[in-house]
Formats: sequence, structure tokens, C-alpha cells
Amino acid sequence: MQKSVGRTGVRFGSRRGFSLLEITLVLAIIGVLMAVAAVNVIGAGERAKIKATRASMQTVVGQLKTYHLDNSRYPESLAMLVTAKPPYLEKMPKDGWDNDFYYKAPGTNGRPFDLVSPGGDGSFKTEDDVDYATIDQPAPTGG
Repeated sequence: MQKSVGRTGVRFGSRRGFSLLEITLVLAIIGVLMAVAAVNVIGAGERAKIKATRASMQTVVGQLKTYHLDNSRYPESLAMLVTAKPPYLEKMPKDGWDNDFYYKAPGTNGRPFDLVSPGGDGSFKTEDDVDYATIDQPAPTGG
């Protein structure tokens, strides 16, 4: 590459590589993009577990209603859905975090039954619980 000198005495074509400022700017942009992507990926896993829990609850509720139609009462425990002849469920249901559901019949506030998942923390009566009574409300979107 031939170097030439302009009217001001500055050499043209002698520049090689990037300045420290340019490299810093590119790294900052990449960092911001990675942070945005990480927030979205981390939140997606939790939302998927909530959706899986809601789907499991819908299945259990369907079988609870079928049991009620066949027996004119709700079962005393979810285990009765598995041990009944013929069984209403093949195995004990779990939530998206592999926790057991809380079930009680009759339920509170005049409901025929209560069906609750303890959520990600595994503890009942905390804000991350998934309750069948509120299953139609939108899932949290936070990450």
C-alpha cells in the first residue's frame, strides 16, 4: 500500500487497526445486546414452567370433574384418581417444578375443591403459587 501525503501534511492510507475508543464502543454494544437476550431467555424458562403447571392443572381438574360425575362427590385426595378402578390418572400429577399439588375437597370460599401448586420455591402460600381458582389470569412476565 502506497502512502501519500495530503495538503495538510497528514498521511493517507497509513491507518491500521481500530482505535481504543472504537473497540470499547463495539464491546459496549455487544454487552447491551447480550444483557437483553439473557433477560428474555431466563424469563422464558419460568414462563414455560408456569404454562406446564397450568396444563397439568387443567388435566387434573378434568379428571376431578369426571370422578364427580361418576361418584356424585369429589375424591378425598388426588391419590384416589390414581388408585380408582378404572384409574382416572395414570400417575400422581406434578407441577412444572416437579412438586406435588395441594388438593382439598371441599375447597375454600364455596369452591368444590382447592388445587394449588407451590410454584418455584416449593412453599405454599407464597406469591409464586399457581392456584386453579386464578388460573385464567395472565402469567407473570417478569424474569
